[in-house]
Amino acid sequence: MVTDVSLTETLPTRYYLDPTIWEIERHQIFAKTWVMVANDYQLPKTGDYVTEQVANWPIFVQRADDGSLRAFHNMCPHRAGPIVWEGTGHQANLVCRYHGWAFDKEGLLINARDFGADAPDGTCLTKVRAQSWRGMIFVCLDPTAPDLIEWLGGFIEECAPYPTESYRFHSRTIRHTAMNWKVYNDNFLEGYHLPLVHPAMSREVEALEYRITGKGDPRWNIHTAPRRDGQTWSGVWGYFYPCFSFDIFPGGMAVERWLPVGDDRMDLIFEYFFDENADDADTIVKDSEEVADEDVRVGEMVQKNLIAGLYKTGWLSPRHEYAVGEFHQLIRDAVDPYFS
Repeated sequence: MVTDVSLTETLPTRYYLDPTIWEIERHQIFAKTWVMVANDYQLPKTGDYVTEQVANWPIFVQRADDGSLRAFHNMCPHRAGPIVWEGTGHQANLVCRYHGWAFDKEGLLINARDFGADAPDGTCLTKVRAQSWRGMIFVCLDPTAPDLIEWLGGFIEECAPYPTESYRFHSRTIRHTAMNWKVYNDNFLEGYHLPLVHPAMSREVEALEYRITGKGDPRWNIHTAPRRDGQTWSGVWGYFYPCFSFDIFPGGMAVERWLPVGDDRMDLIFEYFFDENADDADTIVKDSEEVADEDVRVGEMVQKNLIAGLYKTGWLSPRHEYAVGEFHQLIRDAVDPYFS
């Protein structure tokens, strides 16, 4: 029996249930970090756009005339109408879909249609920063945050050897789940659960040898799992705070993101990309989707147990859950100064 290891407690249950904490997270985590919302291939032409919810802030990203990206909150300053309809589409001009107020390419009001008075000087859309890395589009609501490439730091070099730009979109799945986003994050950051939650996957890998390796930056880590045939997964299986990961494997890549839409709801999005000569793409997707279903099933059960009120706090495995502890500390650092 191991007796000389001090145990670390988990986040208390209130961090997963309290609407006040969720509001702090919106402003102190999701408004201050880069969040993946789309892919370059979705915006091939000038005027093409895609919408997304970033912690309940509706935003849209659009391809500009010069091929760059521009992004705004999807809200007219007149009466909060949408500038574009939800989803993907094409809209040459920035005109509110509700009352027709028109804005220039930088978001400044140029015409308040039939308003009957002059709108206040400086009326404009609220800009959002949008930048792309290796075909993936991220947005940041904080104008003072570092640019995306600087923000990603050492993760850039870790992923450099893999030719993901040559991969082509295969398919996407979206699950609307009933759990706090941190429940899913906790699950993603440990392999302790694999033998019980993922039996098929555990027949292929040595589940108890699943390892998560940090590289000095608690925001990201790399996962490996030895196969039972003696090999390891060939690629990068990585995580980046707060809610982004991808698995680069021979011939393809799966991009995974979990976007909170409330204190107890989360959208889980998987997107698959493959080389044109990749073998057995459909089987890879099928296996990945099975794992995702299993993770959602256990995560939603955890959320129900947290709501029930008996569980207050638990303990992290020193062997398997160190990365969960690092994540919990990031949450405490972001939330605790604003929560009493």
